[in-house]
Amino acid sequence: MKENTLQNQINFVSNYKKILEVTVNHEYFKDKKCNSFNFRPNVDTLNLFKNYGILFRTTPTGFVLISSGDIRFTSPSFNGPIEAIIQITNTDPVFSNYTDLALENGNEFIFKNDFKDVYLHQNEFADASVLSALSSDQLLTGKIVLNLNQNNEFFGEGSEKSTGVEKFYKINFKSREVTLRYNFYSSKEDFEFSNFYITDAESTSQISETTKRILAGGREVFCMEQPTPIKLAQFTESNYFLKKEDGFLNTFSIQLPHPDIKNVSFNNIYSKYYCDVFVSLD
Repeated sequence: MKENTLQNQINFVSNYKKILEVTVNHEYFKDKKCNSFNFRPNVDTLNLFKNYGILFRTTPTGFVLISSGDIRFTSPSFNGPIEAIIQITNTDPVFSNYTDLALENGNEFIFKNDFKDVYLHQNEFADASVLSALSSDQLLTGKIVLNLNQNNEFFGEGSEKSTGVEKFYKINFKSREVTLRYNFYSSKEDFEFSNFYITDAESTSQISETTKRILAGGREVFCMEQPTPIKLAQFTESNYFLKKEDGFLNTFSIQLPHPDIKNVSFNNIYSKYYCDVFVSLD
């Protein structure tokens, strides 16, 4: 019985190998991994992949290209560079709120592997250079243009002997810097907002300067701003408190909410981004 079992065993060796991987990263997230995009080859690229025996597989933060390794793809008819175009679609409606990109001149991405480094953009982080002057009806769509096989390292004559390793590329996004603006309000008509101040947990800093402004809905709020912009992050470790001096004891103290990326907006007058925090004092 043991002998028959051994005879029926089949040793299977797969020729499939990963030839390229693209991952998307973002400073905003604690683990730096960004899953805010969908990826799909365009029609011409799908036909190309079929003709070259390339498998396209998405990952949580990007995609991979896998070669079937079939011997027929080592013939001279497969010599030379090939171009793959992957369409990308953003799935996060507030992505631009926490991402350091200016969309005034267009909102369509174009990423390419034309650079010496592993990035699909010129600098360490994606900037204005990755945005097309064209504007798409769907915010932050675009494409990734990949030029492969320049030296027949994967396909064509001699590729079966090539020692070329997989290509690994990154797209890096940077977090937006914003000014925190606290907006305090009350339903009491005679509410007196005086002697209030903001401090941190260690009481090492204090903000007491107050201004008034009227929100779009007509509500009057009292505003206090953090003097130094902060870089937005998925989790905020710093805690701030609103306190009030009463002349004898500091009895009033509430912990302030952390920033919400849904409340990020650009102020044309001051040419800077605000992240508004709204606090009821009723």
